[in-house]
Amino acid sequence: MSATPEKIAAVSKANVEAGLKSASAFVTTVFTAAERVATLNLATARTAFDDSVAFSKAIMGTKDPKALAALSLSAVTPSVEKSVAYSRSLSVIGTDTQEELTKLVEAEASVLGKNFDTALESLFKNAPAGSESAVAAVKAALANANSAYEGATKAAKQVAAAAQASVEKATAVAVENVDKGTKAAASALKVA
Repeated sequence: MSATPEKIAAVSKANVEAGLKSASAFVTTVFTAAERVATLNLATARTAFDDSVAFSKAIMGTKDPKALAALSLSAVTPSVEKSVAYSRSLSVIGTDTQEELTKLVEAEASVLGKNFDTALESLFKNAPAGSESAVAAVKAALANANSAYEGATKAAKQVAAAAQASVEKATAVAVENVDKGTKAAASALKVA
């Protein structure tokens, strides 16, 4: 196989087009995530403002210190729940973005791997006689490297899933504890 200027130009053009397509997909994913975060932040800020105004009006309307304390306590659990919901939403955006970027990188790696395999096969076809054992050793090394990469990728995904589950459980326990504490304080106010 001879490398003519036309073939080199065609391969170069194809590589540039593929690179631009990959870069465009990558940047689009990042911009989509940024838009989702901005939308979430605006909605959260709006809700916080509205809640603040409503809470201020409620405080202005209270005349009794016990009622004021009860009102303050009643705002704790919803505030914590909203903070947790915000954190979960950010986590979902991060996870979705990571998954999409991982798919893009894996697809690009797959294409590069196929191109590399094709180039190696072409090289191996033109290998001198007697180099079969060296060719077999290179192929075995590549197969082992691919297997190790796939195992590491699988393990990393499992660790990320386990970590996410742990965070969600810890968050649920924390919210439950805040709710119990708030209810206990409200009960103590009623007794006093």
